[in-house]
Amino acid sequence: MQSHYITYKNSTIHYAQFGTGPKLLFCFHGYGRESYTFSILEKKLGRLYTIIAIDIPYHGLTKWQEELSFKPENLVQFLLQIRSKLQKENIRFSILGFSMGGRIALYLTQLLADKVEKLILLAPDGLQFNLLRFVASETWLGNKIFNYTIYHPKWLFSLIDKAEKRKIIHSNVADFALYFINDEKNRMLLYQRLISIKDFKASIGRLKRLIRKYKIPVRMMFGRYDKIIPYAGGEKFKEGIEEFVSMKIVDSGHHLLSEWLVDKIVQLVND
Repeated sequence: MQSHYITYKNSTIHYAQFGTGPKLLFCFHGYGRESYTFSILEKKLGRLYTIIAIDIPYHGLTKWQEELSFKPENLVQFLLQIRSKLQKENIRFSILGFSMGGRIALYLTQLLADKVEKLILLAPDGLQFNLLRFVASETWLGNKIFNYTIYHPKWLFSLIDKAEKRKIIHSNVADFALYFINDEKNRMLLYQRLISIKDFKASIGRLKRLIRKYKIPVRMMFGRYDKIIPYAGGEKFKEGIEEFVSMKIVDSGHHLLSEWLVDKIVQLVND
């Protein structure tokens, strides 16, 4: 494993490099994770792929000092810069995204469809419209409420508790939410992390047209018991592009980027 940095204005973007293979795979982690999460893939993919995992803003070793919203065109610039540094300018690359990283992977594929060899999605965010995310990060009132909640969270704790008791939300979702808002630092990070990627919004209709046009294979995996990102979203996404998409459902919850699932992930990448 190698650790590298890209300097951008006042910021440093960290990425980890695993393997030395001729193919190129860009990986994007989930919420609260970091680039090193993908080290589990090196042993079985490192001879075929050079794996580049980027710490997105407010995660890992990346130090983001610019405006809160991280622009997709900046990330595109970083990817192409890394590809050039590796002297792989003339090859198409694959993109893998887990959970929140899936949202990034989807939009990058839309922007760079002619350069993408394969798209691999593990319980990806971004396949379906998320009303709560939209209100919190993309409306003036929602943003004000979100900001207020960082310092005055009691009302939100009460709301989550009532929603769980009335079975409006699953207990797993409630636990997941409470884990990330249980102290002020975590709440601030939640705000920064969600706002920073608000511009990564793939148009599913347009993305499907590009998948057909460039014949991009899409490989997806979901957890059968995942209450955070259910596999129903993957089933819906497949409609109309079935010849390019395969989907695997495993006996797991949301955390698919795990040692015991490495072989299944490797199969998706190599399929």
